[in-house]
Amino acid sequence: MLSWLNRKQNGFAFVHLIIGIGIGIIILLAGMLYIWVGHTLQFGDLSNKGVSRFEDKENRVEKQSKQEQKEEERTNEIPRKSEESELQETKLSEKKEIEQEIEKETEEVKPKEYQRKEITFLKFVSSENCLYFLDRSEIAELKSLNVNGIRICPGYSVLSDGSIVEEVPEVLITQLIEKAHNAGFAVFLEVNFAGPPNSTEFGGFPHLTDPIFIEKIYKTALYWAEIAEKENVEFYSPLNEPNAVFANENLVNQWIEKSQHLRPFFSGNLVLKLASTGPENIDNIDKYDYLSFDIMWGDAKYHELKDYLNIAINKASHLKEKYNLKGFFFGELGTERSMVTKVVQAEVFKTIFEETWDRVDGYCFLGWSDLEFRFRDNEDAKDIIKIWYKKRN
Repeated sequence: MLSWLNRKQNGFAFVHLIIGIGIGIIILLAGMLYIWVGHTLQFGDLSNKGVSRFEDKENRVEKQSKQEQKEEERTNEIPRKSEESELQETKLSEKKEIEQEIEKETEEVKPKEYQRKEITFLKFVSSENCLYFLDRSEIAELKSLNVNGIRICPGYSVLSDGSIVEEVPEVLITQLIEKAHNAGFAVFLEVNFAGPPNSTEFGGFPHLTDPIFIEKIYKTALYWAEIAEKENVEFYSPLNEPNAVFANENLVNQWIEKSQHLRPFFSGNLVLKLASTGPENIDNIDKYDYLSFDIMWGDAKYHELKDYLNIAINKASHLKEKYNLKGFFFGELGTERSMVTKVVQAEVFKTIFEETWDRVDGYCFLGWSDLEFRFRDNEDAKDIIKIWYKKRN
């Protein structure tokens, strides 16, 4: 028993020795590791960018590979950009060649100047403000009525202080003339003077009493006569209804004499257009080509209308023969819709045609608009115009 205890004690002593030696080795290794880590951190061999030299080398190889790849891509991109540049230059060159060809063709084939139409019978309509869209739809509608011309008016107002202002821009008028001609319509150009804006006195006309306006209006009429000549307008009236613009017959006759000085400036048809049947005495109009009366009717008294039409035609026929004029036509024919129904309007149009056909050289119906004299929304009235206009080429 004692021998067994001695052996057990010796075994424990040996184990303690081994454990002590192991602990000592661990402490030694820990110290060596501590010294190595400190040394490495001090001299930079271990950092946040790499844990080992092998990994650092691997990173350097990877970076070098990427750099070489980028350089290779740049090298490949240069010829690609060069190809794109060459393609762009080719396109620009081709475009330039096409533009030069078009320019050459334009120089060789210039658009023909519009030739003034020889109109012997007027089949015209007029809007109240003498403005139109003349788009495809409107042109087609006008042609469906067998219309061969339209009336266009440069508009002016005489203010209370005597000054004159333009109401419609010149460029709009000239564009309308060109569009009408391009659509195949003849043009009746007429300078229109009204009173102060929004004035209803004297029917909106200025009712001028000062002779100075003869010269003022003449200057405007001369200006438009030159434009009418340049644009090859077929018919030109220097002033709409001078017997409504001027307050007395003396001034009207002065205007008629003065306006004929425009003859050298316009080679088309010069028109004297008067309200109703004009002043009682109309003299010395031999330099005009056409005489024109405007008749507005406001009721269903058709017999009275017939009588009035005959008075107008008899007077005009006498003046036409006396001064060897080319012709006489009605420059404005219409009915105010606030005074008549569509039925009456259509019947008035029919009466005018039946009573005057073959006794005049044309018509111009007022109301191609949505204003007070409108007939554009009256299918019966339009049908009457269409039927009668078709009778003459």
